[in-house]
Amino acid sequence: MQRETRTAHYIVGVLTALSFVLLSLPLSSPVRAIKACASYILDPLSYEGERGYQKLAQAPERVRSLLSADIDNRRLQEQVRTTAWLKTTVESLSVENERLRRELGLKTPASPHPLWAHVMERDPLRWYSAVSVDAGQDRGVSLNDAVLGRLDDAAVAVGRVVDVRPRKSTVLLLTDERSAVAAYLSSGTLEGLVQGQSQNPARLLMNYINSEAKIVPGDSVYTSPTSATFPPDVLVGRVAEVNPRDPFLAFQSVQVVPALDAASLQEVLILRARAPVGEKAPAPADAPSAAAPPAVSTAAAAASAPPARRRRPAPIAARPPDATSPAPAPAPAAAAGTAAPPAEATR
Repeated sequence: MQRETRTAHYIVGVLTALSFVLLSLPLSSPVRAIKACASYILDPLSYEGERGYQKLAQAPERVRSLLSADIDNRRLQEQVRTTAWLKTTVESLSVENERLRRELGLKTPASPHPLWAHVMERDPLRWYSAVSVDAGQDRGVSLNDAVLGRLDDAAVAVGRVVDVRPRKSTVLLLTDERSAVAAYLSSGTLEGLVQGQSQNPARLLMNYINSEAKIVPGDSVYTSPTSATFPPDVLVGRVAEVNPRDPFLAFQSVQVVPALDAASLQEVLILRARAPVGEKAPAPADAPSAAAPPAVSTAAAAASAPPARRRRPAPIAARPPDATSPAPAPAPAAAAGTAAPPAEATR
């Protein structure tokens, strides 16, 4: 402690002596330079004078400017993020709006209580087996209700309801191995059973087709009137290939590509057996409506409509008609361009 005190005394003494020496020297150029250097080191503010004080006075204003610029930068960045989110939302809503507009012109089978529902979730382990939709007991959905999807301007078979909760339901897809639906081929009155496959979930298998029948790949497959779940003449898919014949089986089978890929489902149409209490039934087809549905061209309707099914000829009477009896009146001719409704196969 004493040594530090002595050192401080020595420094003060040296500086004092140096000051006296500088003060006593004449004002020559080297002396003035030394004095200016010493004053700048020891008291720079007095050397700078007014210019130094102006710099210090401007420092708070610059700090305020920097802080204001930082606040504006943060605010603009937040606006950019909000604008990007709004742009993404608008684009998503535009896509959904366009999809729903197309669904307004969808030709659906006659059903007293149709209901549109959104696909909520899928099981990653059973992607082609089932989906969950946002309609349940609160909207009148019941077990085994038929579920359809949209393909362009037509409805196609998708699956059936197997589990109903208060606000959601589970739809078992046709591609699941536990699904089955009676169907027929467009090339004739050949009927079979369409089932899912566990080995190839992207395709369906149609069994129990007459072994002597000639099947052409590309034939359309429609639901049969004998189906207990689906309405008749709903498109199921198209024949992809004919499986090799098994000599030990009395029938043949074909591979069917589903009309609608299960992975592309976003909305489904549930054909409810009954509506919930308090819901009004839709107006009949012949009742006038406020807004007419969009017109569908004749070519598009003919392309999407299933072929008319051939009806078995009526048996001929064993006894010829009496010559004296009046001849039966001819059947009225069908209107031009009107196809006869598909008839169920006689069983």
